[in-house]
Amino acid sequence: MAIVMAVMLKYFVVEAYKIPTGSMQPTLMGNEDTGIFDRILVDKLSFHLRDPERFEIVVFKYPLDRSKNFIKRLVGMPGEHFRIAEGDLWTRATSEEEWTILRRPAPVQAPN
Repeated sequence: MAIVMAVMLKYFVVEAYKIPTGSMQPTLMGNEDTGIFDRILVDKLSFHLRDPERFEIVVFKYPLDRSKNFIKRLVGMPGEHFRIAEGDLWTRATSEEEWTILRRPAPVQAPN
C-alpha cells in the first residue's frame, strides 16, 4: 500500500526536481562545474485546479528531448507580444498598443 501511495503522490501531487543549469541564478542554483544544485518540490495538483500566473516557476519537458526537464519562470501569457530590448522584457496585448515594460512584483524579487 505504501508503494502505491508513493507512486500516486509522485505522479499526481508532488515531485522533487534538481535544478540542472544556472539559467535561473540567483533565484535557483544549478552548476555542473561546481556541483552545486538546488532542489525543489513541485506542486503538480494546483495547475489542475487553476491556470498558472505570470512569474511563477514552472517545470516542463524539453520538447526535443522528453527525458529532460526544464525549470523556468513563466513570463508570457496567451495572446501577448514580447520584445527584449537592452535586457528588459516588454509586452503588449495587440500590435496597436504601446509597449510596456514587465517588472517582477516585490515578493518575486525579494530573496527567500
